[in-house]
This record gives sequence, C-alpha cells and structure tokens, in this order.
Amino acid sequence: MANINTIGYEICLIARKIHQNLTIKFKEFDITPEQWVILKELSKEDKISQNELSFRVEKDKNNIKAIIDKLEKKGYLLRQENLNDKRAFLIRLTDKAYLLINKLKDIDIEFNNELSKNINEKDIELFKIFLTKLKENL
Repeated sequence: MANINTIGYEICLIARKIHQNLTIKFKEFDITPEQWVILKELSKEDKISQNELSFRVEKDKNNIKAIIDKLEKKGYLLRQENLNDKRAFLIRLTDKAYLLINKLKDIDIEFNNELSKNINEKDIELFKIFLTKLKENL
C-alpha cells in the first residue's frame, strides 16, 4: 500500500493536536484557540478593520464576524467607527483584553516550549523555513 502520510496529512494531524491542547489550556479563561489568534493579532496592531483582520489571520469574513461578536460580548473588543469608511468598523482591544493577553501569552510560550523540547534551535529554524515555503506554494 502506498504511503498515505503526506505532508498535508501530517500537518493536519499535528494542527488538530495543537488545537486540542490549546483548547484545554485556555478553557479556564473561556477562550478558544481561534479567539486567541484574533486577540494576538490585534495585540500587534490595535484598531484595524474587520476585513484587514480577516486577511491577516486568513479566516473568512463570516468566521471573523462571529469570533469578534463573541469577544465583544465577553468585553475584550470594541467596535469603533471608521472615519475613513462609514460602512466599516475598526476593531480594538479593551483593557480587559490586554490583561488576558498577558496571561495567555505566557501559556502560549510555555506550550511552545513543551512542543519544541528536545529539538535544537537549528532544526526549529529549518522547520520554520520549510513551513514558510509550503505556505508560499499554496
């Protein structure tokens, strides 16, 4: 039988396991990994449009809207009128979100350290290069 463990297959399995682990680690904060991605991206640059956020995290507009709605209900995000485009809103973090991000960032770093234990820095850098090339090929 042919080897069915393709790169895509292996990456999907790993991504699923990472998602499961982060779900458990973030559960006490009532945050999903998808919500964490949004918070993390906004912590890099606050006050961006929903469309820009959708582009940056590579999620469709409907998914982004649903995630933003949930985070807004939890008090982590605010929608602010965009003076340059009356049809769009700018999404910004609340003070409550910044406090949460600091906690989740530590958990994320700790988890990353768990993932990369027993792997030398050179291999990690090569792996990141490999992933970048895969992404460029898509």
